[in-house]
Amino acid sequence: MSDLERMDLSALDPARDPEHWSRLTETTRLRIEASLESRRGTPKVLDILAAWHRPILAAAAVLALAFGLADAAISARGGALDGASGARRLAALSDNSLGRGLRPTGTELMIALKARSAR
Repeated sequence: MSDLERMDLSALDPARDPEHWSRLTETTRLRIEASLESRRGTPKVLDILAAWHRPILAAAAVLALAFGLADAAISARGGALDGASGARRLAALSDNSLGRGLRPTGTELMIALKARSAR
């Protein structure tokens, strides 16, 4: 079919067969109503989340406790160099780590930086 030829769309003319179009629209309406009715019984996302609020809160409490204990443990490990300046703490950490042939870990760096920021 070339662009110059016109398509025959007379089959889509509602006035040509009104009874057919009436049946088609009624069938479509009934299908839509059935689909909407089936979705009414399906729980929504917020309903599902609301049903899980207690387990989610319990998990959040456990995580908060774990993070609090980890913070307390990190704070307790930094006590040896509390009086030193930030540069001395980082130098001591580097010297200690490199003396063992290791690089300082992120936790060790955070302890040194946290002790520095506490002053």
